Order: sequence, then C-alpha cells, then structure tokens
Amino acid sequence: MNLFPNAEIIVIGGGVAGLSTAMQLAMRGQKVIVLERQRLGCGSSGRAAGLLGQLRGTAEHTRMLADGMEIVKDLEQRAGVEIYVKTGSLRIAETPERAQEIKDLVAMGKSIEFNIDHISIAETARRLPYMKTDDLIEACFSPTDGHLQPAELVSAYHKVGKGLGVRYEINCPVEQVVIEAGQVKGVKTSRGEFHAPVVVNAAGPWSYLVADLAEETLPTAAIGHYYLTTRPDPNHPVDRLSPAVRNRHHRLYTRPESGGLIVGIYEAEPVEYDMEKLPKDFDMSSMKAGRDSMNVALLIHLAQQRFPWINERTPMTISTGIMTFTPDGKGLCGPLPEVPGLFHCSCCSGHGIMQSPIVGKVMADLILDGKTKYDLEFMAADRFHDLPGYQERADIKRKCYEMYASYYGRVERPNAVAKN
Repeated sequence: MNLFPNAEIIVIGGGVAGLSTAMQLAMRGQKVIVLERQRLGCGSSGRAAGLLGQLRGTAEHTRMLADGMEIVKDLEQRAGVEIYVKTGSLRIAETPERAQEIKDLVAMGKSIEFNIDHISIAETARRLPYMKTDDLIEACFSPTDGHLQPAELVSAYHKVGKGLGVRYEINCPVEQVVIEAGQVKGVKTSRGEFHAPVVVNAAGPWSYLVADLAEETLPTAAIGHYYLTTRPDPNHPVDRLSPAVRNRHHRLYTRPESGGLIVGIYEAEPVEYDMEKLPKDFDMSSMKAGRDSMNVALLIHLAQQRFPWINERTPMTISTGIMTFTPDGKGLCGPLPEVPGLFHCSCCSGHGIMQSPIVGKVMADLILDGKTKYDLEFMAADRFHDLPGYQERADIKRKCYEMYASYYGRVERPNAVAKN
C-alpha cells in the first residue's frame, strides 16, 4: 500500500546524513519523505563516538565545519537539547615524526586563524591526570573542539524535521530505484512505490547497494570499527569536560563519556563487510564484540599504552559497528551523471556525525539550487567517475581498506595534516 506515494524529495536512510538533509530541505519548503530500513539512527550513527575536530586538511573544509557548528547551535535551540559538548581536544606525540606533524598542524591552523596552539607536557598532564604523559615530546590544544552526542543529534533532527512536515517511514527498506526514460521517478519498497522526481541516497554502509539499484557505481566500502567505554572509576576520575585526545602513534582517539572514557582505534587490519551478504533483518545496534577478537585485544593493548590503568580486567563495554569508507577518506556528496534526479550523500570515513550538520545544508543547496557556496571538489560524488581502478567492487574495497588501515598509521605531510 502506498501511504505517501507523492513527494518532492525522497531520502533513503534515517541516519544523521539523511535526517540532516531532510530537515534542511523541509526548511526550504520541500515535501520530504525519509525511508529507513529499520529505526532512525540505528545504523552507523548509533554506533558512533561523535568526536568533533574542526581543523581539517583545507581551509574550505575547516570553514564548512565551523559553519556546521552554527547549525548545531540553532538545532539545540529548536529542539531544546544539548548536542555539542565543548571539551577542547589535544593531539599528542611521542616520536619526532609525530611531533613534526603537530607543528605542521598548528602552523596550518594559525595560517587560517583557527584557535589552536602548542601546549606544554606539564599542562597536558594537568588537564588529563589519568593519562600517561612522561613519554610525550609535543602536544597541541584546540579549545573549540569537543564531541556531538549522537543520540541527541538524531533526536533533534527528527524533532525539528517532523515539525517542518517531514514524513518518516521506518521498517521500510528500499528494494528498487524506479527510473523512467533515464530519470529517477521514485523507489519501490515492500509497502509499494513512493514517487518523487528527486531521490537522495543516504544509506550509509548500504549506499553502494542503493547505487547499484540504479546501475551507478558508488566507491564506498563497509569497514568494522571498535571502541571501548570504561565505567566510572574513583581511582581514575574522568571529568565530563576533559579534552578529547588523538594519539596517532598508537592509532587511538579518546573522549569522556558518562564518568568513564571512550577509547577507539583505527587499526591496521580492520574487519571488512559485504553488506549484501548480511541478513535482510541485520540490526547494527545489536552487534556484539567478542573479548576474544584480535581487534578487541589490540584495542585494549594499545589503550593500555596510553592509559596504563586500562587492561583486560577493567570494567568496560566494547562497542562495534560498521563505517562507510571511501578510497581517499572523504565524503561523497552530489549526483553522478548516469541518472538525473538521483543524489548521493555519504558523509563518511568516521566523520558522519561531525559533518552531518553542514552536509545536510550542502545537499539541500545542490538539490534545489544546483550549486553551493562551498568548493566541494574534495567531496564531490563524481570525483572517481570513470577513473580506472575505481569501478570494480574488488578494487574499490581494496582501496577503501587501505585507506582505513593507514588512517592514523601514516604521518601526515604539511599539505594534508588534519584528517581526524
């Protein structure tokens, strides 16, 4: 049965990318339907740590994220909920190569008047008394960073979007993209067809499969990710506003969470997933990480190198989910040339929560105006189109795997020193 067969725009996917896009389109007067295969925010968005690091590899990307923070502030007012927790963030280094990486980062930030500076190791130890610091040789601090709370962000997008007239259909997986005379006309679901002249593919790890339905190639792959969350420990108190930390030498990131500490890892040998091989009723929110997993063992081992009080016996929970990665670690936003009216929105590679506020605005601009005020060359959906080596699924998976595996492992050069 077609409950809402006609709309101006259909958004596939009820994660933060799709919800933000739907909200921004509704703010501009569009009639929008969001189709979600299960529940809103139960995919990658619900498994995210939510770190917010605003200084990126280019001034334009940094400006976009700064503008996104203004959207978050407005969203907090509209929804009446706290989303952004301002803790500041630290980068730390224990090797000369990583120390130079931090020096380059600070220099680039200062060149675009971003609020970042070097910080002494003594001050680092004062701010994070629960972290080992005696092996550090360099650190920097950005006071405006922090984290976005994923559940609150999803709830706010939904609340504001619903108030603007967005319709949300949950437990409604898309089975087919309807194309007539080369133009998108809507989608087919188990409930029937939903019609609209514009369809947005914001299906997260499933996004390449949605693109396949339209015979388009979207160069993304699904990669497993792990983080731990310690329980509050009176011997190692973690203040709610303790700074986030990025320790690239150990491939770690951390932030405070409910009196404990989140520690995540970008390991060199991640788990790969083929989304088409998972059960149709696969629920990411039910994923469990076994303590006997090599990835979990590595996570705990590396966490202990920076936080010696964390070990296998520490009371903690282990979270795992599936990230969407691209060959260069940047998002995919906009159309591909094959099917007019079909847009892709994959703000991924571990940045979905952080990027979603501005990406929703950018997608609304692209769909309604055909352009945006930002230079989107670095995240245009068609930047890999027709490039040899980026068209076959095996090649795409390999390149995405290699990008994840080197994400924290490689030492950044001065022209691209701020990737997360």
